[in-house]
Amino acid sequence: MNKILYILPFFLLAAASCKEDTLDVYNGADYVHFTPSVNDIPEAEYNFALDGKTTDETEVNVPVEIRLWGYLPKTDFQCNISLVPKKTNALASDYVKPEYATFRAGYHVDTLWVNVKRRPELLTTDYHLVLQMDATSDDHVVGPAKYNTVTIHVYDQIKTAPAWWATTQALGDYSPMKYRVLNIFLGKVLRNLDEYTNITFKEKALEFKQWWQDNWDAYEYYASDGTTPLYDTIPD
Repeated sequence: MNKILYILPFFLLAAASCKEDTLDVYNGADYVHFTPSVNDIPEAEYNFALDGKTTDETEVNVPVEIRLWGYLPKTDFQCNISLVPKKTNALASDYVKPEYATFRAGYHVDTLWVNVKRRPELLTTDYHLVLQMDATSDDHVVGPAKYNTVTIHVYDQIKTAPAWWATTQALGDYSPMKYRVLNIFLGKVLRNLDEYTNITFKEKALEFKQWWQDNWDAYEYYASDGTTPLYDTIPD
């Protein structure tokens, strides 16, 4: 009898431990919101100067991630999207506001696509727009509040000279506009000179200079004196 009484507490302890390890079934609300960035703020950006395309490519669709917490949706649902005018400095012609985002069945992460446009003049595009996620077409809850808006930054800027520019005199002094037009000429962003020798890059620079002269009407930019065509700052 004493042995039975001695062993019984261990059975009771084991039963209690099993009960404590049981996971509760999730029964809260299903939330949807914009995914925050590393700064814990929902943001997205696009820089036209780094896409390596010609000026004819004046608009793109920028992806903005949206996320769901809770059960995976069994059917598609929509999240209404509105503009926050007081926090937006973009012109109406700079973007196309989506009316809603579609969250697909079976996904816990999806994408809102926002069409943004580059302004006609190179290096002048610099704006942002703020979009807000409102009600959904079903029972999903928009929240938490700090994640229900997203800021989309749009640029056409090259902020610093690439490191390789200081290693060659083939293009002359650095100019953000010169680098921008060079990338348009090449059809890509030139990040290094690995594919060139000193001689072949000099040849490419002279080819670029001639191309710029031939396309002056499209890329009419001047040096800091305001009168010298920028292509004339490329040495012969």
